[in-house]
Amino acid sequence: MIKKSFILLAFLLTLSFFSMNGQLAVGYNTDGNTFSLSTNPDKKVWGEFRVNTKSYSQAAWSYSDRGITQVYALTGIFNAQSVILYAGGGVGANLLSNDEKWLSINIPAGIKIAPFTKFPGILLTGEYNPMFVVEEKVPIIHSVSAGIKIVLVKGN
Repeated sequence: MIKKSFILLAFLLTLSFFSMNGQLAVGYNTDGNTFSLSTNPDKKVWGEFRVNTKSYSQAAWSYSDRGITQVYALTGIFNAQSVILYAGGGVGANLLSNDEKWLSINIPAGIKIAPFTKFPGILLTGEYNPMFVVEEKVPIIHSVSAGIKIVLVKGN
């Protein structure tokens, strides 16, 4: 009960942060069947909250949980018209898993492409995200995925 309350509180705080900025985007990444909520990814710096619903393909089975909640700060490092290279940092924890709990330091790097001029709020993504689990003798969880982000609410 306490775990579910904590997750609900974290989700509501994240959602309220996004709504204060007047910007919200949802996303999906293929590896880990990962869903995300983010501040407007059109900005130079944005935040993102992610949860995976199945194990990551590139991870060792014993540390490839589902229900890894992740929080990120991301920034664009190169911008050329409709293509943006980005990188960032974040933390993850398998809070929604029934397995032994752990924490990870995550360093994603990827590309965002806005391929449709008529629909600038649709972004295609490709990302590599190594998750360094902070526990002795635990391998790195490698996540390589394609994805999509859709800007739902766009602020000023």
